[in-house]
Amino acid sequence: MSRPPRSSDAELLERIDDALRLRTSTDPWGLADVAPAAGISAAGLIKRFGSKERLLHALSRHWIDGIPVAPIDPENVRAELHSYGQAHFATASSSAAIAGLGELMRDLWSPEAAELLREGWDRQARYFEALLRHLPLRGDVDRRTAALTLLDALHGSLYRQAVSLEPTSPKDTIDNLLKGWT
Repeated sequence: MSRPPRSSDAELLERIDDALRLRTSTDPWGLADVAPAAGISAAGLIKRFGSKERLLHALSRHWIDGIPVAPIDPENVRAELHSYGQAHFATASSSAAIAGLGELMRDLWSPEAAELLREGWDRQARYFEALLRHLPLRGDVDRRTAALTLLDALHGSLYRQAVSLEPTSPKDTIDNLLKGWT
């Protein structure tokens, strides 16, 4: 009997990312928690990635590599911005937001993870800046500053969802900022 084909790292990381995104527990997760979604054993994840920390770094790199560098559809950048915001800044529940924030805090203790986070956030800000260049913003609005403000506001909406303080959807957060910039 032949072995089933081996999944690529990208396929495994995508399945693990989906499992983490859908998680409702605020407890720290372990390899045994995500292994079933990946279709591989916890030991297989260790063999593949080396450790949970290395898996987290691989997940971070996968996330960074998936951030566009330019608008995918320059004719519909507002819809693209809404879609990206929903995909990357919406969460299923307040407990999912809390779990994500917990992972973020742990990442900041690791210099390598913090550097990956800085790289990812910078790439997101540059992507937002590229999108904002295609929108009719007021002349006094600096696109880089606006992109960083948008990134901050989207993260802030996640924090407010974590504590159930009048949560704002990514679309509403984006639209509220764009109203002031146009």
